[in-house]
Amino acid sequence: MTITVIIPTCRRPEALVRCLRALPSGARIIVTDDGGDEQTRTMMRLDFPHAGFISGPRRGPAANRNHAARVADGDWLAFVDDDCEPQPGWLDAIAAATCDADIVEGQTVAPGATDSPFEEHVENLRGGVMWSCNLAVQRETFLAMGGFDEDFLEAGGEDMEFAWRVERAGLRVRFAPEALVHHPPRYVGWRGLWRRMWTARWMPLYWIKTGRTASLFATAVREVANLCRSTVHLVTRPEPGRWRRRSFAIGWRWITFPIVLPWVLYWQTRFQEMLRQRALQSPQK
Repeated sequence: MTITVIIPTCRRPEALVRCLRALPSGARIIVTDDGGDEQTRTMMRLDFPHAGFISGPRRGPAANRNHAARVADGDWLAFVDDDCEPQPGWLDAIAAATCDADIVEGQTVAPGATDSPFEEHVENLRGGVMWSCNLAVQRETFLAMGGFDEDFLEAGGEDMEFAWRVERAGLRVRFAPEALVHHPPRYVGWRGLWRRMWTARWMPLYWIKTGRTASLFATAVREVANLCRSTVHLVTRPEPGRWRRRSFAIGWRWITFPIVLPWVLYWQTRFQEMLRQRALQSPQK
């Protein structure tokens, strides 16, 4: 049984160096570069000649991961992001968990995370989310499922949609806490908050793909209800160490809601029309 590590990257050579240095020297590695910058290419050639390096399709992280999966030759694919740092024993822990599983989730932690509302961090402490920054999938299973959905052109729900398909297919998923990856927190600032606000447009696509879409009116009612529910949970379900972040996030959602809701409804219409046109054209192919 062989494992190929897939690292999608896009103009983050410094972070990519830290990720590659954390991997065993004998590991099978494919770096798929969606940025096309010469600095990354030169660094890979000079400092990591043992790792495979390919140019990505430049259609977003989902397509970039799928591109590497199609050329990988391992029995299993282990996905890790370029800004993550696999900890010692990560690949061994994945290998140990594959004997009775189709998919292995590793544990992802954000060391040094604070309660700052301007910090972005990703964690998977108990499994069940299948974040693509620390995920291993049997290659044949991954390809048979079609990989990540390439309609998601940004990081905006493609791993959640993949998790939905995994559950529907009844695949065996195992959480391996020993397969540990550090995902350092990132400072996002006001610019990052604005950017994340606009990426909400991918949520309607996730709803459509998973059969949760509804009329525009029903979507609006649901979003209002969700925001009210989150506000109540802020008070009734306090989380020590996360009060500032949660309070700011809820307040920010209320402030931007008059902008975000029309934006989301607009994209729901766009995505529905895109998929309708695709369905009409498919018999002609």
